Amino acid sequence: MKPTTAVLLTLSLIAGTAFADKTCTPSFDYCADELINSKGFTKDDLISSLKGTEYEDADPMEILYHCTNPGAIGHPKLCKDGCKDSGSEGSKKC
Repeated sequence: MKPTTAVLLTLSLIAGTAFADKTCTPSFDYCADELINSKGFTKDDLISSLKGTEYEDADPMEILYHCTNPGAIGHPKLCKDGCKDSGSEGSKKC
């Protein structure tokens, strides 16, 4: 393998792992911890999704997120008493 090929291969592998796929099922609601722990989102992703909303200054970990498209979240809802897991995917609530 040529050195330039090896370098390009290494860079593409690094880029692939740096941009992990974000997954969520459209129309499902998710707690922040589930999005971070098992759906490929980061806390920065959650903070970015709150920009321009009434919850822009809220703790992103106290928000219920609605999956709008595969890998996209929006329609935040504040969970003052925490997000509650109902046991099945997508049925989280405040």
